[in-house]
This record gives sequence, structure tokens and C-alpha cells, in this order.
Amino acid sequence: MSRWNAKRLIVESMILLVLLTLPQWSLATAAGPMALIQNGTEKVLTILRQSETGRAPSLRQREGEVLAIVSNYFDFDEMAKMALGHPWKQLSPRKRQTFAGLFKKLLFNTYVDRMENYHDQKIVYDGQTINGNFASVKTHFISSGESVPIEYRLRKEGGGWKVYDVVVEGISYDDNYRAQISSILANNSFDTLLGMLRAKVGDHS
Repeated sequence: MSRWNAKRLIVESMILLVLLTLPQWSLATAAGPMALIQNGTEKVLTILRQSETGRAPSLRQREGEVLAIVSNYFDFDEMAKMALGHPWKQLSPRKRQTFAGLFKKLLFNTYVDRMENYHDQKIVYDGQTINGNFASVKTHFISSGESVPIEYRLRKEGGGWKVYDVVVEGISYDDNYRAQISSILANNSFDTLLGMLRAKVGDHS
């Protein structure tokens, strides 16, 4: 093979490689915040609906599966940090880890409970707003003729989007939990807070 033909073969191979990978690359970059929320939500709702039929494992038996899905687009550690606020900086790494783990269970239980309430209702994805590394995805459930708005607030990290707050009917998860935690810590120790969280999520460790 001549040097010219060898170079031509290399160039043609590179062009072919680009053409083969371009559709996948375009799809990945096109999957923005709303696509992420819609995909995750629909997967969770499918599991809930399957469990309701009685022909599939119960929701409690599939909690690990649901958690794996939700963890793909929820930044539970960041939500825990924001909910605790200033005291986070004063905690040891071990206590941060303990609090984050318990708070993750609390948020997950809250999320699943809400999905259980609305799983048989119609969900509408209204749209997304992106401002730099932050985004908002607005959705709403239509239940008995009433609209229940749910907004997901996301931040871009490492090329992907993660939810750091959820606003349901105008009430922010982060703000709501931060107010409750601040009120508890005003009159109790941090260990008491951990005990209350353990009792709330049924953690007996």
C-alpha cells in the first residue's frame, strides 16, 4: 500500500468513527435537566404502578431499586449540608456522614411517599430554565381536577445535573427542613437531633 493510500485510509477511518459516535454524542448532550427528571420520575412511577398490581414485589421490597434510580439525579449529600446549614462546618467527618446518611433516608422516604400519593395521576412536564450551572425543571400533577406544582432545582456537576432542592406547592424541601432542624438545635444537642432522625426513619443502628 502506498503512503498516500495509507494516509487516506486513516483519514477515512477517523471520519467513519466520528460519524458513528456523533448520534450518541448528540443524544448525550441533548439530555438536559428536564430529560433527566422525566426519565427518573417515569422509572420510579413504573415501579410504583407495578407494585400496586400485586403481581410484582412490593414497593418496600424494591426500595433499593428505587433508591438507585433516584440517586442518579438527587444530590442527597448537598441537600443534607444545605438543610443543616452553619452547624455542618463544626461537625467531624464521622458526624457529617452519619447525619447525611439519616437525612438521605428521610428525603427518600418523603419522596417515595409523595410519589405513592400521585402515582395514578397525570404528570405534566412544563419546561426547564437553565442559567449557567443552575437549572429549574417545573412539573405538575393533575389530581382530581387540581394542579399540584413540583419544581426541581438542579446544579451542574462534573458535566451532569443533580437536584439540590425540590419545591412542592411553593414550599422548599431545603428551607423547610433547615427551619425544623434549626428549631431542634436551638434547644437540643446534635446527638439528640440524630436520635430524632433515627426514630423518624426507623434506623435502630
